[in-house]
Amino acid sequence: MNSPQRTRFVSSDRIGEKKRNLIVFAIIAIVTALICLGINDGRISFTGIGNIVVGKQTTNQSDDDDTPLFKPTASPTMKIVQNKNDDDDGGGEAGVTVPTTPHDSDEEQTDPVGDQDDSNAGSNPSQETEDSTKKNDKSDNKDEQGGNNEEQPKEKEDSKNTSTNEAKTEKETQDNNKKSNFKYPEEKYTTDILPWSKGILTEEEKDAMIEKWGKWHFWDGEPETRPTEDYMAPFPNRDCPYDEFPETAWQADAVYVNHMLDSAGELVARAKEAIYTEYGYGPRDELDHDQLKTRMDMFKLSLIDLDDDSAVPTSTSLTQGGWTTKRSLKGLVRRLLHAMMTNDTFTIVLGGHSAAAGHGNHFLQSYMMQLYKVLEPVFTRVGVKLIVRNLAQGGLGTMQHSLGSSSIYGDNIDVLVWDSSMTEKDKNAIDLFYRQALIGGKRAPVLWGGPFELLRDLYRFADADVMVPGNGMYGIPETMDVDHAATLPFASRYLKCPDESRDLCNLNENRFRALCWIDRDDVTPSQKQLEKPPSQVGWHPGFRVHQLTGRTMAMVMLTALGDAIDTWSEGTIFEGHPLADDHWHVTDYYSNIREKTMNLDSSIGSCSQNSKFFPERICKVPMQGRTEFTPRANPNYTSLQIIVKASQDGFLPQIKIVMEYEGPDVPNPLLIPPDGELDVPPIISNRRTLLDVDIDNAPMPSNHSNLRRRRRLDRIKPGKGWEIDALPGYCDGTAHGICGRAVGSNCLLSGHMDHRGGILGNALSGWLVMEVPKVSNGIIIIKFENWHLENESTVTKGWTEVNGGEYDRALANVPPLPDDFVFEYAIDGNITSLNKTQFEEAMKNPQRTILTLVVLDDPNMKEPKDIEVAFRMRNSGRTNVFSFTHIYW
Repeated sequence: MNSPQRTRFVSSDRIGEKKRNLIVFAIIAIVTALICLGINDGRISFTGIGNIVVGKQTTNQSDDDDTPLFKPTASPTMKIVQNKNDDDDGGGEAGVTVPTTPHDSDEEQTDPVGDQDDSNAGSNPSQETEDSTKKNDKSDNKDEQGGNNEEQPKEKEDSKNTSTNEAKTEKETQDNNKKSNFKYPEEKYTTDILPWSKGILTEEEKDAMIEKWGKWHFWDGEPETRPTEDYMAPFPNRDCPYDEFPETAWQADAVYVNHMLDSAGELVARAKEAIYTEYGYGPRDELDHDQLKTRMDMFKLSLIDLDDDSAVPTSTSLTQGGWTTKRSLKGLVRRLLHAMMTNDTFTIVLGGHSAAAGHGNHFLQSYMMQLYKVLEPVFTRVGVKLIVRNLAQGGLGTMQHSLGSSSIYGDNIDVLVWDSSMTEKDKNAIDLFYRQALIGGKRAPVLWGGPFELLRDLYRFADADVMVPGNGMYGIPETMDVDHAATLPFASRYLKCPDESRDLCNLNENRFRALCWIDRDDVTPSQKQLEKPPSQVGWHPGFRVHQLTGRTMAMVMLTALGDAIDTWSEGTIFEGHPLADDHWHVTDYYSNIREKTMNLDSSIGSCSQNSKFFPERICKVPMQGRTEFTPRANPNYTSLQIIVKASQDGFLPQIKIVMEYEGPDVPNPLLIPPDGELDVPPIISNRRTLLDVDIDNAPMPSNHSNLRRRRRLDRIKPGKGWEIDALPGYCDGTAHGICGRAVGSNCLLSGHMDHRGGILGNALSGWLVMEVPKVSNGIIIIKFENWHLENESTVTKGWTEVNGGEYDRALANVPPLPDDFVFEYAIDGNITSLNKTQFEEAMKNPQRTILTLVVLDDPNMKEPKDIEVAFRMRNSGRTNVFSFTHIYW
């Protein structure tokens, strides 16, 4: 254990006094030294209060700037939040000190090293808000950092000597980025105003709720004593060693931590009690013996020993909270402790089919959003930013995204949920889903859901942490008839019926609670709206099933969070503060899982069966991807649009679909329990969100024009007959994304984000050219759809020649081709032509609706490099329309 045998109990009063004295002495010493030395060698001199001369330039501090002249460099990733609250007593309730992690910060950042510059960093100007633009105008000498979350440059040393030409290139890049095809910046197309809120409680309501349920009562008495630098940033995964915590860090303050953990433990208990009560099993002291027994078992998480060949989960466990293993539960607790210790993100992602997406309901009624609704206020209270993404898609499995998992599902996943049993029967696809998540991201997630045999093998041979969720139906009473339903809690009605009343539970009016539009003064839909969302069919669960599933999963997470709080509290009693590294560090933990997964024998699991369709190493190398399918993580970064090359005159494919209206939706009464029924989130928080943090702010990527230029043959020129079929908005699968709402939609309030987008074209569209960055595994695969209709290609309407007759002399050098269909692709200008027979043989169909073509398979590639990929169809006019939906590498 990396922990000294001393116990570090630090008084907040002594910390504050000591720090203030040190600062005063430091300022006096520095000012005196500068005056005495009188440095006048052209580098720096002190010329009076508020002015420091650097060379021949003067940096003037404004008279109204109350910051000290000499101050510690504040971390660009630190937000100190002191939110006051309506229910404050005395000095008021304050928030915790929260350093937001580098990959979540959208603030302007200064390089702590000094002159080092990230040549690939820089947010896309078209994505900046007005406020950030003003901020940049005031801070021109600060480095902007908003680069690739997955592919941080490792060559900072080379950027110290940035030349004038490079600076000019950067300026040109920024100008080009202003012409970016990104129309839907995250800042504008996400919202914290969600339509499932009843609004602010009255003082009477709040007092009554606090009287019955209690409230959060912890605050930091002296937040000004805490470090302002991000002291965790230098360490992999923010695994700050015990001895590297500043003495003033909150993690090292026994008084702070103990009080915070006490409040957190009470909060977890309150949240669980609220869920029990929602289903008729609370308050606890009003239940009889049988009710207490059912309550105890309803969300019970069973622990099984997967090292025992005879161990299998019971069918009962799947009607309760599901099952996991002792080791996997500890792994989940470790991840939660890490998120709390580092004030980091905690991300839960779902891949699945239409039932998991929540079709037939509002998107916010899907079980993943219900999970978020309950957990978010709890996680926020303990300083963790919870991100929950429902990336399920109707009629599909997971393979279309697994091939580019680290980009499309995301590379900072803590828990990965699989729920695609209706559409994904082949275990090879599911195994690929698991393995790419384990090896492709910065974190090795807990795998939640899926075939028992695959989970067992990954647990045994790769040390992966695994769980399977239950459905919570164990504690649901039967609804006998309509009159009986009225006596049951609203959340429990019509979930379980006896055989003779089965039709009662199957009635759509009892299963679904959704509508398509609520009249508002500022928006009139262009299309008449349906009364209710489509897809309310028998195989799609209704809102009560989704809510119960979400609550069941939330209870599992709350149980693990409670264990994490106990571990922290017990661990520091004897080992002191901060908590010992053994309990919460994740770097070695992730590395072990990743390395074992990458080195699994092909006989283990089913992933090797994918070699029928893809290079065999697809299960052992991390893959990236870009797509126009939605929803997806970091949608602007993972769009095909950012790697598409513009034509010589600047043409870029454009999105056809237009958004009907912007901004948050109005409150929706069908997302809120009826009057008189219990609503869980207000009980947990008693108020609005504590931490002033934004929605997941993935750094904005550079546009295609900012990628390193590679020489290409003149004959490969981007065509002008391509168009983009994609949903408008920020379609990231979270509760906060504003997505879709397309003009012509007949159910604008549905909220669903799943759409099979792509870049559409035909034989007259010319070359579609992309610059694929940092290809390192020697694999490039394209995914496409070949069944689109002629009238879907609107750009080429009326054309009879490639690019509408704009003749390109370089095309005359293309070798003669047969008269029938030809598909061509080019890798860095080297063209491969496939006739119809060859194309059909090369094309693979690994899963329903998935067509792929491997265009690069070079196992000998050693160094990452950018590769230009281009493809087109020939000799088929406007008749055959293809949609290119994904590219993987």
